[in-house]
Amino acid sequence: MMSSENRFTFFGIMLQSAGIFTPTEQRMIKPRRTTSLQRTQQRMAVLFILPALAVYGLFVLYPLFLSLWGSFFTWKGLRMQEFAGLANFSRLFVFPSGARLYGALWHNIAWFFGIMVLQNGLGLLFAWLLFLRSRGAAFFQSVFFFPAVLSPVIVGALWRLLLAPGGIVEWALNGLGLHQGSLTALGNSHTALGMLIAVDAWNWMGLPVLIYTAGLRQISPQVFEAAKLDGAGNARMLYSVALPLLMPALGTLTTLSFINTFNQFDIVYVMQGVQGNPSYATDTLVTYFYRLAFGAEGAVGITDIGLALALGTMLFLILSIGTLLMLRFFDKRTVEL
Repeated sequence: MMSSENRFTFFGIMLQSAGIFTPTEQRMIKPRRTTSLQRTQQRMAVLFILPALAVYGLFVLYPLFLSLWGSFFTWKGLRMQEFAGLANFSRLFVFPSGARLYGALWHNIAWFFGIMVLQNGLGLLFAWLLFLRSRGAAFFQSVFFFPAVLSPVIVGALWRLLLAPGGIVEWALNGLGLHQGSLTALGNSHTALGMLIAVDAWNWMGLPVLIYTAGLRQISPQVFEAAKLDGAGNARMLYSVALPLLMPALGTLTTLSFINTFNQFDIVYVMQGVQGNPSYATDTLVTYFYRLAFGAEGAVGITDIGLALALGTMLFLILSIGTLLMLRFFDKRTVEL
């Protein structure tokens, strides 16, 4: 918006052009700068922001600093002991902690790429189909978005019942002749992680459908009409015309998927337990952190706060660096008309 001085100058030019008063008269009626009012407004803005900053600092920055600081110390139970330097980080990468760490990290990476294909890839396809066939689009958007209003805990509990041996999915597959015998998808180390990724993608499928559909509607219809005149089909228009213009939406969804994937805990905990069953086949970095911090790792179940905080620090660095790289990557590829 224009400042008060600019607005007055603008109206002065309009009145001068209408012959109402001369430039000299215009200068005479220019108001003084309201610096005192501006300073008051700035102070009020700071006062309104301070409570939010205080809450953010108390519940986010302060615990983050304590966790980073605590990762450099040895711990006895919940009490900080001696300064250990990088000893906790060294223990994190050697056996037996290293085996759990590398396995959980690989599962998070596989989860991220699975979400990019199943959730964001199929979400783009569904959004494109709804964009081409606008009749009933609002209804189907609601259908796709409905699972997103459910808590991941509820979604995990629901699909655990559906995929259990003797559950509805097994009954349906046996009835259609697509599967015979007991369904052990969650108990098989080769299929359990894939099933959890599919459940997570189903839970949040509506978000990319909604965002991509909104992005497609913001593109000028003339762009698609010009592509049709050049002989482009629907698939070509999606890949060569719509996708480059949807880079901001794709960057946002990719970043959110990355953060959500490396913070994955709820669905694993509800469907496979804190151990990431079977045999750590669905273990993630956060479930491993939980076991270290709350004494569920190993046969004796002893907490290792120093190792848990070192893992938390490593996870914080992964998320921070990965997010910055993704934002930079997609920012360079943003196309504007």
